[in-house]
Amino acid sequence: MENISTGLKWVIGIIVTILIVAAGVSIYLIINNYFIRAQEQTLAQTQMINQAEFNMYDNKDVSGQDVINAAMKYKGRPQFSILIKTGVNTEGFYARNTYTTYYKPAQDAVGETAATELNLSELNKGAKNYSVSQMLDQSVSVGDAYNCNINTLSLFRATLHKDKNGEVRIIEFNQNPDK
Repeated sequence: MENISTGLKWVIGIIVTILIVAAGVSIYLIINNYFIRAQEQTLAQTQMINQAEFNMYDNKDVSGQDVINAAMKYKGRPQFSILIKTGVNTEGFYARNTYTTYYKPAQDAVGETAATELNLSELNKGAKNYSVSQMLDQSVSVGDAYNCNINTLSLFRATLHKDKNGEVRIIEFNQNPDK
């Protein structure tokens, strides 16, 4: 009889231990889902806040002074480019940046525009880049093929281009958006 009593105590102890472990695991799984959801929401909010600085350029008309300000503001931003197309220079040029990394708008197989990095041969073939002082220099003749002069009073259409991860990589300023 004593053996049966001891055996029952062991069985009951094992069952209680299993129930406690099962309760702990279920609580962990429930809480883990809440943590995952909170982490995803925090990440989405962080990305939204990071991208909010570009809202003033998202398919908006801006002045030439805004183009110059953007070139100065984002000059030191890594993995970022500013592409400027003026009435004279419809091919466009890049605002010079600290990292000498430039991106171009490219269409993917679906037809959506995405930003892709220019390789060294493309940079050497003619992807010109100019500093802000060169953009403000009025001494460049209008007939110059590489005219980078920006009239601060002119109107530009700003367009954002993102990479595959949804990060803004290019702000394109186009003085003649209809072309």
